[in-house]
Amino acid sequence: MAKNKSAGNSRDAARQAHANQLAAEKRRSRTITWTIVGVIAAVVAIIVVVTLMNTSRSIPDAGPTPTSGTASGGILFEDGVPAEGDAPDEVDATEVDEPNPESAGASPTEVPGADSADIIIYADANCVHCASFEAENSEAIGELAADGHSVEYRLVNFLDNPGTDNYSSRAANAATCAAEEAPESSLDFVSELFASYNTHQGAGLTNDELEGVASDAGADISDCISDNTYRPFVNFTTAKAIEAGIAGTPSVWVDGEYYENTGGGESFQEFAEAQLEG
Repeated sequence: MAKNKSAGNSRDAARQAHANQLAAEKRRSRTITWTIVGVIAAVVAIIVVVTLMNTSRSIPDAGPTPTSGTASGGILFEDGVPAEGDAPDEVDATEVDEPNPESAGASPTEVPGADSADIIIYADANCVHCASFEAENSEAIGELAADGHSVEYRLVNFLDNPGTDNYSSRAANAATCAAEEAPESSLDFVSELFASYNTHQGAGLTNDELEGVASDAGADISDCISDNTYRPFVNFTTAKAIEAGIAGTPSVWVDGEYYENTGGGESFQEFAEAQLEG
């Protein structure tokens, strides 16, 4: 009897040892699997960071300006199409002055280059409030432009980040490309660019998608987009905005007067018409 009991204990012990071995193997397998996943994720992260760093490094400090470029980094429209601006042939963001530290954080009381256009709009393509402003006012802006009022878009890259592959810069570059290469379609492209925010919700668009938006607006600017032709100009625009004390977007000026976009006051169209008729 003792012999049978001993044999049973041995079998139980063997089964337990086998179960323990299987559990250990499973734990080891899971550890190896998650280690591999972690390594792959780390490698992918490194590749993404290196790619973005290389892309960032590939943007030179100095570069060409579009024909419609202004000295403040804007794109000038007259009669609804790009007009000749007053910017030099080439700009360099590193040569722009630093903002005055005494006025840091304060809203500017005047806009630089106020005489360059009747309506001046600082905007970021990945700014939800800019998208809302355009949705509410693009028609009014188009009517004012049709009435002979000049409009200047100063497209900045305040909201650039690696997660969107610096979408703000890429979109501003695309808008500048459209102004230079497809002038008849460029104001429509700007409107469609901001309208697309409802689709991507801050994630940005790929370059292929930007090309699609341009194509829908009647513009073929694929080479200009892929070459980042006007990215230095976008950096210049942003540096000039910071120099001027522009801290947020949209920042809108009409005939040199700032529009308080509070949502509870007079509409932009009412404000603009009052300023431009005065």
